[in-house]
Amino acid sequence: AALIGKTNPRTGRPYGREIRIGLKTRALVDARRERDILLGVIRKQEREALGWSGTVEEAAELAREIAPRNDEEKAAIEVGMGVVAKKILEPRIGPEKARQWHKVVTGKATPISTLAEKFMAECEGKKSRSYQNNFKTVLSELLEFGGSFLTAEEVSRSLAASFVTEFLPNRKSPKAPDGQGPATIRKKVSNLAALWKWAQKRGYLPYSKETPWDEQAPDNAEVKAAAKKFRPFAPEETSKLLEAAPAGMVMGDIIRVALLTGVRLEEVASLEASQVDPEARWYEVREGKTDNASRIVPLVGFARHVILSRLRKATGDDRSLFPELGVRASTGRKGGAVSQGFTRLRRDVLGEHTDGELKQHCFRHLWRTAARRAGVDLRTAQEMGGWSRGKSSDLTYDHGEEVEHYIAEQEKVWRWLQEKGYLGS
Repeated sequence: AALIGKTNPRTGRPYGREIRIGLKTRALVDARRERDILLGVIRKQEREALGWSGTVEEAAELAREIAPRNDEEKAAIEVGMGVVAKKILEPRIGPEKARQWHKVVTGKATPISTLAEKFMAECEGKKSRSYQNNFKTVLSELLEFGGSFLTAEEVSRSLAASFVTEFLPNRKSPKAPDGQGPATIRKKVSNLAALWKWAQKRGYLPYSKETPWDEQAPDNAEVKAAAKKFRPFAPEETSKLLEAAPAGMVMGDIIRVALLTGVRLEEVASLEASQVDPEARWYEVREGKTDNASRIVPLVGFARHVILSRLRKATGDDRSLFPELGVRASTGRKGGAVSQGFTRLRRDVLGEHTDGELKQHCFRHLWRTAARRAGVDLRTAQEMGGWSRGKSSDLTYDHGEEVEHYIAEQEKVWRWLQEKGYLGS
């Protein structure tokens, strides 16, 4: 139907409701071969009439269309598509990609992009936006490495190993100027392994207990060794940062809260008035990066002054404490802008040589060290920092004694940081 009225290149006249072409042979084998080629050419003309550009995604759609056909017609299309791949695509995209295309359109291979699209559709509403963004990133990196026509069947253990050990570690970005670290690579390998396991369960790939990504990620020792590159801030460094970012500024306020509480970036950037005690003696984290993140955060010293000041100024429906920060559509979070802003501040104040040594998250490590050295017992420190679920994690804060206990322990951390010169003059 798509060809009716279109010009038939063989005759120069418009197509009617039927296409009749003589095969010019009485030999059955030759007739079938010629018929298959002509059917392939006609199918190509039909696709062009429908606006088909020959992309991997549409090739996959054609493969799904071919699947239910009878063997005779499937064979005809396979031969015809072979002609298209050889005569039309190979001069444009090269023999290797043309062969990959032919495997996809004939249903002999599954493009990774198609698997990923179906996988992400199932993840919608089940996985966090952060997880989905991370998955999209590693998918684009894999297709950049293996080519946009890369199919799941072509991902061998050796190809996976090259991607993990050669491509990713040498891929640099503003956030990873020296290349991606073991922890980041490990997370990406986990995402790809999850895609393969899902595809095997759903029947898109042959079922197996193994994937090409098994045992490819950096091990715990590598991750820990790389993590040792980052260090806690020194007293003179936090003092310089506090001086360069005074209270009242977004970055200055967030640094002050992070320094005295050890909270994660998003846990303070996304604060709303409804989370904060009216006297700003504590605030609640309702949800976070892990199940243990839900907790109360005691506020003391200038961290309390910062939150109290912002609480009194909070307006609007959500009464955000940091209205200056926009929510990124890609993540639904405010933390990204703060992370970039802090990186610029750190480089300006402490120098670019601190890349790979210091980041905003290092305040969290500093707080944990300070809590330990200030005499806060391990269980309490883990509960306050969100590393362990404490009694208060049900978010029903009628446990007055427990809240007072957390505040008293936080004051120990504050005094220790003050005595050691971390809080400036």
